Amino acid sequence: MSHKIICRVFAGILFINLISWLSFAQPQSDIKLTQPSKPELPKTSVAVPVNTSPFQVGEKLSFNVSWANFVTAARLEMEVAGQGAFYGQQGYQLRTKVETLGYVRSLFTVVDNQYTSYIDAKTMLPYRADNATRQGTISDDDTINIDQQRRVASYADKSEIIIPSETFDLPSLVYALRARELVTGTKLQKFTALFGKNLVAIEAQVKQREKVTTQAGNYDAIRVDINAKTKDKTEYKVRIWFSDDSRHLPVLIISKPSFGEVRAELAQVSVKSSNGLNLVSVNNKPSEIASIGRVPLGVADVAPSEFENSLPFTVGERLSYDISWLNLGSVGKMNLAVQQRGSLENKIVFEMVGDVLSVGAARSIFNLNDSFKSYTRVDSLEPIKTETIIQEGKRRKQIVAAYHDNSVKLDNGTHFSVQPKTLDLVSMFYSIRAAQLTIGSSQTFNFVDANHRPHALTIKTVKTESINSALGLRETLQLDIFNQENNQLLAQAWLTNDARKLPVYIVARLSFGEIRIQLKTATNTR
Repeated sequence: MSHKIICRVFAGILFINLISWLSFAQPQSDIKLTQPSKPELPKTSVAVPVNTSPFQVGEKLSFNVSWANFVTAARLEMEVAGQGAFYGQQGYQLRTKVETLGYVRSLFTVVDNQYTSYIDAKTMLPYRADNATRQGTISDDDTINIDQQRRVASYADKSEIIIPSETFDLPSLVYALRARELVTGTKLQKFTALFGKNLVAIEAQVKQREKVTTQAGNYDAIRVDINAKTKDKTEYKVRIWFSDDSRHLPVLIISKPSFGEVRAELAQVSVKSSNGLNLVSVNNKPSEIASIGRVPLGVADVAPSEFENSLPFTVGERLSYDISWLNLGSVGKMNLAVQQRGSLENKIVFEMVGDVLSVGAARSIFNLNDSFKSYTRVDSLEPIKTETIIQEGKRRKQIVAAYHDNSVKLDNGTHFSVQPKTLDLVSMFYSIRAAQLTIGSSQTFNFVDANHRPHALTIKTVKTESINSALGLRETLQLDIFNQENNQLLAQAWLTNDARKLPVYIVARLSFGEIRIQLKTATNTR
């Protein structure tokens, strides 16, 4: 298979657009695709244990981080995202996110780190960690499989390190401390924490009870002093105040490294209900996909309509996906975001963006970083303008497309006819989510792909199904996606069966192998 074909496929992988590249494959009536992970059914002979942990699924802790003279230097979020069978083992899924803000972000460094830990529900020990770090211009993604019995941590680059028994990563250690009895004056056992490929020796001691005031409220708290030492003998001292109640919330964290005091203060505690909806509102923060120069939008002085208010997404939502191919594991990343709302060409529009890029060893085969931007009407989700940048190795192409009622005009002079209400790639992603997806329904979507060729798909809503995802156990709607011309099954997708309709898993089989797209993070959702 040529390098050119591979690059073209990944340039078109933006959600449903991967289907437009199925011209490389012969449609199959008996196509069998890899299904998402399903929750294990409990055996009737085994009693379900009572959950006595101090936290619950859906709990989200938000911290304001100050540093030196910067009152708002960063944001820290910790969330119990799910409980169930993840990667063949029962446990909790924990998500931790750190990002710099304001002057610290603009003057010093851009940090956007996310750590996803999978921990055993009984021992609180981690068995897998998916880490994505963005620091300045440096990006790194790694998956760590932690075999506590064999005492081995295995990494995506095939390297391994020997670990002591009961080794934590940093997020799981915080939750493990919460689950322990905190008795004043006692010294907790020593711990080992895994940070990247480094082992950190940690000793924790429970100190006195103290009153603590935070943005989230006033707490009676228990102070725990932590002394951490790395292999090169570097020491870090951290104090954590846990609420003196059954939840043991970490309400305040203070560290004093050489570059100034860092203070993480609990600002908000929220708990998502069983249907995934947040019971405490969270401020929306615009996403930042720096791919194409932003078009200045006018002020949108028109209040949202009933249709706009009913949409499953809102400004600031950002979704990040992992792309895998055959048995190679992760070969790419995809991000989608609703960046802003404003006026363009006398119409109120959303600015919607997406990007797709190859990662890791896959970059040696197909080095791409493609961007898509759509200016989409808020009253119909139909595009009025689309910008596409294709960067594949040394090749770079940028096209601007203007959408009219029955035609599309490109800035290179090309002009072609389309069906009414034809969508671009990004607007189709959001239009499918906004459609009435009732069991048994069938809907047709006309769209223009990354090479500006018109296509049509038929999407059928098949059934509801519970699946495991990076967001935890979710009730989903299964969509079967067909080529309208010959009614052949091309792909399948699973969307959360709630108000947000988040696509959590998508799979399609092409002539050169199966492509799987899995949602990894979802921030600022409605």
